[in-house]
Amino acid sequence: MIPLLISMLFLISCNKDEMADLNGKQSQFGEVGNELLIRAGQVGITDADVYVSKLENGISTFTCSGSTSNSKYIELIKMIPSELFPGTIDITGKTVRATINVKITDNGSQLIFNDGSKLNIVKYDAKVGDKYTTKVGKYTLENEVVEKSTEDDYMWGGMYIKIIKVKSKSVIPGVSYVEHVYNHKFGFVGLSIHFEDGSVKYVGIEC
Repeated sequence: MIPLLISMLFLISCNKDEMADLNGKQSQFGEVGNELLIRAGQVGITDADVYVSKLENGISTFTCSGSTSNSKYIELIKMIPSELFPGTIDITGKTVRATINVKITDNGSQLIFNDGSKLNIVKYDAKVGDKYTTKVGKYTLENEVVEKSTEDDYMWGGMYIKIIKVKSKSVIPGVSYVEHVYNHKFGFVGLSIHFEDGSVKYVGIEC
């Protein structure tokens, strides 16, 4: 869950009409009760729990919690500038609890910040090479679409699916970038965190 929080915050993207609402029909993945199954054993995460606790005016609130024996992840979470967090966060010892506000439609996903800013996470009509940048406070954030399948070539949930892979720059010391994996039918399906020391951690996500 903790790598998931890091990834959701630093995959942020938007385009020239970043303040516009994300169009499309409400996705079932943003409905109350929808739960994400987080496979994060590789990174030492236990008791991971992520589910939609509220849907109001098209905005889904994900309630998240998890614990880790790796103090490095706790320190990374503490480094997140408060204005970059689209919800709430609480750290008690090695347990993190948070809420994250996201608009999810059949066209993509969009983070909703506490000041009302709206930033696209992914759009399913994206093309390889598309770059999205925005400035939140003093921070300039950028991501780039680096891969988009034309065939079902990504193994997920016991089947092959098409994916969109987004590379996101990080503003957290020690993290170079995060790559997120999306599918137009199943939404957020995976991620990898690339650290400055060259190591990579992978997290599987199922709905």
